[in-house]
Amino acid sequence: MLPSPIRQPRTPSLEVSSSIALNAAFALTGFATALLGATLPVLRVHWSLTDRSAGVLFLVLFLGSSLGALASVGRASHSLARGACLIAPICFALAFARGFAIFPLCFLYGLGLGITITSISLVRSQRLHARRARELNRLNLIWVAGAFLCPWLANRILQLANVETLFLAVGAAFCLFAIWTLAAEVRHLPSPQLPLALAASPAFRLPLAIAIAALLATGLESCTGAWIGTYAGRLRGGIGIEATTLFWFGLLASRALHSTALPQRFSERVLLRSGAWIATCGSLLIIVNHLPMLLLPGAFLIGFGVGPIYPLLLALTLPRVRGNVIFLMGGVGSALLPWLTGTLSARAHSLHVAMIVPCIAAIGLLLLARRVVGSLVALKEKTFPLPDAEKRSQPTGPRPLPR
Repeated sequence: MLPSPIRQPRTPSLEVSSSIALNAAFALTGFATALLGATLPVLRVHWSLTDRSAGVLFLVLFLGSSLGALASVGRASHSLARGACLIAPICFALAFARGFAIFPLCFLYGLGLGITITSISLVRSQRLHARRARELNRLNLIWVAGAFLCPWLANRILQLANVETLFLAVGAAFCLFAIWTLAAEVRHLPSPQLPLALAASPAFRLPLAIAIAALLATGLESCTGAWIGTYAGRLRGGIGIEATTLFWFGLLASRALHSTALPQRFSERVLLRSGAWIATCGSLLIIVNHLPMLLLPGAFLIGFGVGPIYPLLLALTLPRVRGNVIFLMGGVGSALLPWLTGTLSARAHSLHVAMIVPCIAAIGLLLLARRVVGSLVALKEKTFPLPDAEKRSQPTGPRPLPR
């Protein structure tokens, strides 16, 4: 079952410090998740990767991230500590890794990220249960802000130093978070008991349409973030960083917009369908081969369209569906689509052909929008026993679904 809301820390300074540390760590996980895609052209040379092996690299990375959602059990503070203590030494190892060793290391890297992201999301949603929807959207905004800074900052470090320095710097940042978690979160702050990942009762399993939509949304996001820079660099040299940055800026802009009161004027049907339409238009623009400059607005439109979809699904399902299944489906999508893109690129000897994968994902989201809304209506109509504290203070979310 869902963890009960926990009491706020009694020490105001410790509460503020915890909020700052967790928000900074969430931005750091966004940076770390975007890191391999943002620096892929350099990493392909450094690690001697082909498109196929780069696709496998993203597969093991996001497979580890999805399994990290399943591994986020027990006390949230302990789960946070496990994630941070895992990522830090893995970053140090990646700094000097070569050959086949990078694949298991990237799996562990993703595993640590998955544990950390899921644990922070759940602990913040329970500490601020009265405004869970707003907090989840804000966390996703912070995550994207970290990812948005990644292309420019990571490539700036690579211009001044090398790949080893980049991974050592990221590892040092996670070391600091691990020290904070062990010194403060584990010892002094109240922490919820996280739910078992697959502990869903038959009446409240995640509907299939929502599960597929979560898979496609995160898959489209991770696939574009992983390959758009490399694709842009091959199509027209010198715009790889710009294309990646514009994609993450689109995500950032859309989630910033959806953190305001403006989207609450529209129904979930409108928000889901409009996001899917925008992402579809963007994905079609990036595969127009004879107009390379359309790739830049296309990258922005994909990010802007897909940005609010997964946070919206999280906000609407987490209070009603037991377990971490939606995190698992998001992780599967993040792993599967980048791998499919790399594999198709290797077989067709063309990354341009392989970019049809995110286009199909966007179209799939568009076709699923009506069924997703119907599933959300069915979930809202079910009675779900909430803890007493949550009965007194329901989270503020989007407007009711249309019938």
